[in-house]
Amino acid sequence: MMATAEKVNVVGFDGPDPEYLIFWISDGKQVAKTICYDNEDFENAMAHKAGRYEGYEVIKNAQ
Repeated sequence: MMATAEKVNVVGFDGPDPEYLIFWISDGKQVAKTICYDNEDFENAMAHKAGRYEGYEVIKNAQ
């Protein structure tokens, strides 16, 4: 079956852009990610998840 844009209802998140993305690393691989919409989200994620993984990579949105 083929679908066209006129026949498909697209469902998704139409909210604010994230401020940070955190990629959590274990065994040298990215195993999870956290999307942070403000600095408070970022601080909470770091406080609660950083100890569970070997490392992390943070990408800050350049707005």
